[in-house]
Amino acid sequence: MKIFWILVQYEWRHFRAAKGLVVLTGLVLLVGLYGIYYGTTEINRQRQHLAELPTLARHNVEELKAKFPEPEDAGNIGYYHTTFAVHHPLPWASLSLGQRDVNPSYVKLRLLGLQGQLYAAENVNPTKMLSGNFDLAFVLVYLFPLLIIALCFNLLSSEREQGILPLLLAQPVSAGVVVGAKLTFRLGLVLGLAWLLSAVAMGWAQVPLDARVGLWLALVTLYCLFWFGVALVVTAWQRPSAFNAVAMVGLWLLLLVLVPGLLNVYVAAKRPVPQGIELTVKQREEIHGGWDKPKAETMNRFFALYPQWRDTTTIKERFVWRWYYAFQHLGDQSVQPLAAAYTSGLRQRYELVEQLNWLSPAVNVQTSLNALAGSDLPTHLAFQQSVVRYHDALRAYYYPFLFNKTPFTHADYAGEPIHTFTSTSETPTAVQGLWKLLISTIVVGSIGWWLLRARPVALR
Repeated sequence: MKIFWILVQYEWRHFRAAKGLVVLTGLVLLVGLYGIYYGTTEINRQRQHLAELPTLARHNVEELKAKFPEPEDAGNIGYYHTTFAVHHPLPWASLSLGQRDVNPSYVKLRLLGLQGQLYAAENVNPTKMLSGNFDLAFVLVYLFPLLIIALCFNLLSSEREQGILPLLLAQPVSAGVVVGAKLTFRLGLVLGLAWLLSAVAMGWAQVPLDARVGLWLALVTLYCLFWFGVALVVTAWQRPSAFNAVAMVGLWLLLLVLVPGLLNVYVAAKRPVPQGIELTVKQREEIHGGWDKPKAETMNRFFALYPQWRDTTTIKERFVWRWYYAFQHLGDQSVQPLAAAYTSGLRQRYELVEQLNWLSPAVNVQTSLNALAGSDLPTHLAFQQSVVRYHDALRAYYYPFLFNKTPFTHADYAGEPIHTFTSTSETPTAVQGLWKLLISTIVVGSIGWWLLRARPVALR
């Protein structure tokens, strides 16, 4: 055991002398700090934007009060009045932005048809969308394996190529002890860096200190251990350093680029999802066609859904607001099967990825970190469902004014329902991902250790 720690100390001195590795490690540290800064800044920007929305809603109400100083037809109010359904992020989202960089954090709503408003996303810079956002999860999942490769591609091959391996093994020490000492130092260095960055990110984002902290650190630790297991497998083949480097980079490309790409193609083919444009076009066609249909036909279809308003006055005017909102809602109903298929298809795709992500630990860890941060697809779909319920509540509030011909007064603004939605951590998904990662790490590490012990060490 004393020799083991002597070797670890030697590795530390060797690392300090290798300026390239020191610079690379420092660069990864700086990139990680930038990822923390970017993620925190992005979430703070979203929070600031969401905090401004109530002010915009109040200004809209003040404008409507000035526009309609007397009690007014609720149809006019519903047409011009805007409100917001907001999706508040967890502090954890600063560490793993997930879906929050591609989906809107709020939906601007009026009393009109819902579907066209629900899928109207914020304008996003296409260049930014192409490059993607940069957070701590990205650094840990994509860049830390490259650091491990740089540290481990020549675990034994460098000594063999320098001709000192025979001298080293002539001492009372086995190759397994030498490799173990080298891996121990490198593992301590990488995990120390990963934990340091995680601690800085958690402190900066002010995440609550609960079980999720341990779950995050466990995922990060096992992911690093997996890549050290990969390095051990490659080392056990006892090939030259150049071959080891190419092999490890090839495995990085396989597990982080090729497999996720093929997985995406397979999932898209296996679980087709209706195009959003098809849903929007059909809804608009139904709404525009409502102007030309007989009012009695439109209202009878509406009353079949809401029989409580059947006894309201027959429409004789050329235009009346309750008829207008009726065919707006019927436009939503006409695309309801498509909307349900769209949501169901996205959920089925996500579930299929969950079943297959053991093929790529990178996909598994990214999915798990997003779930932990409340920035995954199920959370976004839950937000969309909350928007649907909120729009239903708005219609339920305005319909009595519309169908009973009750004037809408200034005091009635205060009675409008208010929407709020905050992300929640999908902890079961993260725990399931942790177990998959543990199995992958044990399998890869066991194979590497078995190969190292089974194959005699080549001294030249």
